Amino acid sequence: MQHIGYGSVRWGEVFEGIESDEFKELALLAGGVSGTPIALVTLIDENRQWFTSVTGAHLTAGPWEQTFCAHAVQQRTVFVVPDALQDPRFATNPLVQADPYIRFYAGAPLLAGDTAVGTLCVMDVAPRELRTEAAASLRALARQVVMQLELRRKTRELLRFNDAFASEALERRRTEARLRDSEQALRTSQEALQRIDAERRELVANISHDLRTPLTSLQGYLDTVLIKADTLDAARQRKYLEQASTQSRRLARLVDDLFELAQLDDRQMQLKAEPFELRELISDVVQSFAMAAEAKGIVLGMQCFDRSAVVVGEVRLIERVLANLLDNAIRLTPESGAVSVACETAGDRVVVRVTDTGPGIAVKDQERIFERFYRGGPSAQSASNTAGLGLSSARRIVAMHGGELTASRGPAGRTEFAFSLPRRTAGGVVTEK
Repeated sequence: MQHIGYGSVRWGEVFEGIESDEFKELALLAGGVSGTPIALVTLIDENRQWFTSVTGAHLTAGPWEQTFCAHAVQQRTVFVVPDALQDPRFATNPLVQADPYIRFYAGAPLLAGDTAVGTLCVMDVAPRELRTEAAASLRALARQVVMQLELRRKTRELLRFNDAFASEALERRRTEARLRDSEQALRTSQEALQRIDAERRELVANISHDLRTPLTSLQGYLDTVLIKADTLDAARQRKYLEQASTQSRRLARLVDDLFELAQLDDRQMQLKAEPFELRELISDVVQSFAMAAEAKGIVLGMQCFDRSAVVVGEVRLIERVLANLLDNAIRLTPESGAVSVACETAGDRVVVRVTDTGPGIAVKDQERIFERFYRGGPSAQSASNTAGLGLSSARRIVAMHGGELTASRGPAGRTEFAFSLPRRTAGGVVTEK
């Protein structure tokens, strides 16, 4: 028995897109050669039956087991029913018992290879026979329908292949792009690791140097006092002990800077911002440096006229920034020089400026001085006598408060450091001056 193409998904997909008059001309020819008023193309898959290109009647598909097509697709040649009302297989068919009251049926199977995918059929409302030449014409027209169906299927397969090829090409391009991105990310990570490793080695070398220097001096002064205790007079002993104390404070300052920088790098330092009076904090910090300034004959001044300026930040950290800037200014300013701290409101922020009459900062160094362990040229290094960590930490702290610490040459060649803080009332509302 001939194999019937039930369940052919490929054909079912082809049928889904067929227009209602796709084979209208072939159906009209079939009706013409057979002399019947009704002609159509029936298409089938496992679960469905389609009527398409129907001419001469309005037809709806009934139960498959009662249909003419179910028998026609079992044949290799044209299946003919001269009088359906007299044929027990079709006498109860809805198309026989009701409009259009079919009596005559002839159907040529649509054979795609060994697969029957439907029929080209003709019908009449009166009993009759099908002439031999009409049957031959019906088979020829059925082959034309199959050729069109095959063409549609191959076109659909080609489109699917093109879509798959395009999808594969697109996926390949995406994969290549992802690989390039991954390679770039890997290179970036490698460069970052190399940079971090270089910074780590430099950090260790600088820390070793900056720790060793005050430790060596401290040990030298103390050893001298111990070894020559019997021969040194009181004034000389005091001088050595003062030098040892200076180196001890320098060492303590370096340890504090390293600890603070480590906290900032590891993001362990959580900002505890609250409103506070900036003028009062500046006044306290200035007072704490009064003796150091007086010892060098430096005039230490403060110009903060807005007593109502309340800013938001962490008092301890801002105090650290101010102390660092004043400590640098006083150490680098020659004797009989001047250091001043000024603050002024600028919109919703308060700007703080620390100015000194020290040696100044070359333009090329105005950004580099914020790098770790950078201490400027030889003259600046000898004058600063620090590890170069304080300004790096200060800039990080100001950035945590949404500002930027900058260095520039002020009026008359003065060195000026400036930063700003958000201005708020205790209730968190911006105050207008």
